[in-house]
Amino acid sequence: MKHICFGSIFVLLYQARGQGVTSDPLCNAILASFDADISDRQFLAGHLKNGHDKIPIDIIERVRVYDTENAAHAFEKSVMPLIKDSLRKPLLLATLAILDEDKKIDDNTSISWLKDYTKAAALSATSIDLTYLLASLVRLSVLDIDNHECEAGIREIPDNFVEGFSKSELEITIDEPGIILKWPGGEIKSKQIREYLTDDEVRSDVETLKKLLNKYKKPEKIPVPVKIDETEMTYVEALYRAYASAEDVPQYSRRDVERNRKYKKDFAYQRKCYYATETIRRSLQDALLPIEYKEFNEMADEIEEGIFPKMAGPYDNGYLRLSTVTSYAVLVPVTRSQIALLPGWIGPAEKVGMCHMLANQKKIQWVDEDE
Repeated sequence: MKHICFGSIFVLLYQARGQGVTSDPLCNAILASFDADISDRQFLAGHLKNGHDKIPIDIIERVRVYDTENAAHAFEKSVMPLIKDSLRKPLLLATLAILDEDKKIDDNTSISWLKDYTKAAALSATSIDLTYLLASLVRLSVLDIDNHECEAGIREIPDNFVEGFSKSELEITIDEPGIILKWPGGEIKSKQIREYLTDDEVRSDVETLKKLLNKYKKPEKIPVPVKIDETEMTYVEALYRAYASAEDVPQYSRRDVERNRKYKKDFAYQRKCYYATETIRRSLQDALLPIEYKEFNEMADEIEEGIFPKMAGPYDNGYLRLSTVTSYAVLVPVTRSQIALLPGWIGPAEKVGMCHMLANQKKIQWVDEDE
């Protein structure tokens, strides 16, 4: 009976090798993927291939500690180029055939470091990453299977075993890069594909991301008008009351603010923050995308929830509450609103400005009537 072991996988890879590839460099490439060097060990490749030798202990330990995703990436770079293109499909079918025949490996046995990548999952998949499958079986065979005990099973593999599957009627397509093989109607399942990305894929994703972000560039901030707009009056009046509370006077006006150096500077800052947030609001509103505009309200809800504990007080005056709450608002994380996914859109000013948006809606106030 055929078994999955290092020797059997080696034999399958050897049968599927490209022209001019011999046993030693192929074996070196397989183990080098796991950072194990056997280039100076004469005859070891041949002895592993026929099951005459066990896997050396130092190689087992090297495979055990080496990063698995790096190993799969290296396997794709160093081993797969040695395989003949026309034999990739037969190699997959031959590998699955031996895996299916090997009754020592239970259907529920995990054959990979990837969760739920069991023998049954591999055999029932309609799409599979050949690189990941082979790298996984190499690691499994090195760590868990005695190569010498499989000697008889290795001998059962015919010389043209892999090529025998080239006449298979099962239509399989190859989706490069990654050497993902798909059956008709099959969809790639996350449990069966590799989790690393090639350099080309990363570059492609980066370019796609750049194009996407260019569609959502942060809009230019609306300049703060000298004259206070009618739409500002509610939050502005709330600021006046906060200043009056601190000065222990009945009321405050714009003229009073201009005469007080401290409040003049603060008032200018608060209006600047308000218009930073107003810029975001108008940009989403002008885009006429209701779903995206709802994200602005989601951000408002997050800020309101975040500052609630600080709003409670008590405070000696409204200006102290204003300063404490707006300072804390800067630290409130915005995670539910998708606006936060747009680089540069949400910063400290926009969070402070959202406090004034809430004041404009009379959801918060700086002066508590009991204070």
